[in-house]
Amino acid sequence: MVSRPTLPGPIVPRAEDDRSAVETVSDAAISVLEAFRGACVAAGYEEHRRRPVVSRHDPSVRYTNSTISVLKPLLDGGVRERAFLVQPALRLRNLEHIRRTGEMSPFGCSFMSFGALGPAGDAPGLTALARELLVDRLGFPAHDVRLNVLADDHDLRECGIAAALDVAPSDSPGAFRHVFGMPGVTGRNANLALRGARGWADVANIIVIEEAGRAIGVELAFGVNMVLMQARGIAHPVLAGPAAAAVPHGVTDLMALDALSSATVLAMESVRPIARGRGQNYRALLKLLGERTAGPAEVWNPAALAVAAAEERLRRHASPPADDIAELPSEQIAPKLQADWERVR
Repeated sequence: MVSRPTLPGPIVPRAEDDRSAVETVSDAAISVLEAFRGACVAAGYEEHRRRPVVSRHDPSVRYTNSTISVLKPLLDGGVRERAFLVQPALRLRNLEHIRRTGEMSPFGCSFMSFGALGPAGDAPGLTALARELLVDRLGFPAHDVRLNVLADDHDLRECGIAAALDVAPSDSPGAFRHVFGMPGVTGRNANLALRGARGWADVANIIVIEEAGRAIGVELAFGVNMVLMQARGIAHPVLAGPAAAAVPHGVTDLMALDALSSATVLAMESVRPIARGRGQNYRALLKLLGERTAGPAEVWNPAALAVAAAEERLRRHASPPADDIAELPSEQIAPKLQADWERVR
């Protein structure tokens, strides 16, 4: 029998935890990742190596934004192996939202993604694996797990029923179609939702990947922040990641926390704050951070060090790094952020 890791404290929110909220959430994130790893290994999936967040392996994206960004080569000619990955990821949709509206979006930019990829026909098995992870290994009540699916996707509805999940059909196709940045490759997805203290939220996708109408693989894709947000009644996914480590040091603005966490991820890979390319995004994050905080004394020491240390600790439970990964240690991040901020302010 495979041992099942236990989340520190109950997975439902409880106030009487004798450790800080930051430590509790960090430990819970690690437990989620290790539970996923255990479920995948037990199901016969092989762990792949993670790649840099600054994408050098997928020309269709600037940053590694999901596990499939790394596993895309397995799609060529149809998926033949079963693989899983725990990958640091970055999506700039919140930065773009802030620029457009001046307000925080419902998402953050930086997160730890974890997912699995299998051959066509693996949708029932990956749906069952997702249920095992959430219900059997992490302890969510079965009635708090739901599969949202397009009513016309009868195969995905059957996967949910076979896995003993509540299935909620929808008539709105927009939330159930996926693109992969590859010509002719699309996906039909069902969305796994968890019910938390604030209601239901999608935390994962099961995606049937198709090329020219033919299934070539199946993907299961999670984000750890969304799982923890639902598990512990956290107000925003940014507060369910390493950014939360800055809160005890006086940084509480969500925009600042997301900018600090995302800038930390780019600083770890030695991105420079220049006016073009990826450096332009790093520069924008630093400027936003400066605008939303009282200044360097508040942010860089010890808040930046705390966030970098939390990110570094979480990455110890990501997949093993590939040879092209070169990450600065956490103690070098705060001085780099301060020096780079001084250049752009």
